[in-house]
Amino acid sequence: MTVHQDEAPTLVPRDWQLTMLDGVLGTALAVAAVLAALAAGYGPVSTIAVAACALAAPALTRIDVSVRRLPNPITLPLLVLGLASALWQLAVGNWAGPVAALAITLLLFVMSLAGGMGMGDVKLTGALALAVAEIAWMPLTGLVASFVSAGLVGIVALIRGRRRLPFGPFLVAGFAAALALQLFR
Repeated sequence: MTVHQDEAPTLVPRDWQLTMLDGVLGTALAVAAVLAALAAGYGPVSTIAVAACALAAPALTRIDVSVRRLPNPITLPLLVLGLASALWQLAVGNWAGPVAALAITLLLFVMSLAGGMGMGDVKLTGALALAVAEIAWMPLTGLVASFVSAGLVGIVALIRGRRRLPFGPFLVAGFAAALALQLFR
């Protein structure tokens, strides 16, 4: 008698699996982010955190658009790198950026408790804000750019009858715009 075993359940949902395109686009963005961070005067710890966020950006964008989730296996390591960057900044006496980034993360956490956004958005915001916090105004600029772009697209979505948008892609774009803006200062 032959017994057939059921397939083992996958630990990673199919939509969360990384694709070749995620890797190719992420690598290109990470290289660009490293060049931008170095040109902006970032130190090595912040540059690594920024590069990691850029590397994960295509996958996070695709997943959030597809399933409206930002998975912990990607956002939590980014948050840890962002915290390491912020701790380094605090150790060298740069308080303004990390404090602004933590305040922004706390604000979004409160918004998530009120039902305004998901915890994945909070973790991603924290990771991005902490990663760019070496320059004090960057966390707030990234957040403002994220909300403005999401608001503009949200107006169009409401007109078309959609009531919800994934916020992750706007976070990624907003913080990338803030980093790019630093290059033209």
